[in-house]
Amino acid sequence: MNNELILLPSVTYAMKAKNILDHYQIRSYIQRTPRHTPIKSCGYCLFVPDRTDDAERLLRKSGIRVLGRASRDAG
Repeated sequence: MNNELILLPSVTYAMKAKNILDHYQIRSYIQRTPRHTPIKSCGYCLFVPDRTDDAERLLRKSGIRVLGRASRDAG
């Protein structure tokens, strides 16, 4: 399972997280959280197709609360 979705507590955190990743030149896209995701979030997450582990580490280091990860394809 490729966990390329990073689940966040609010849409505000999703926007902040995207800006941080943009600064580090890591592609990310804000999208609706899929219904199959076992962790409940605000309804938005970040899709990070590449370097997802690096992205999560950077976000946590930057003070962004990450709820977990999920696969875009599961369901």
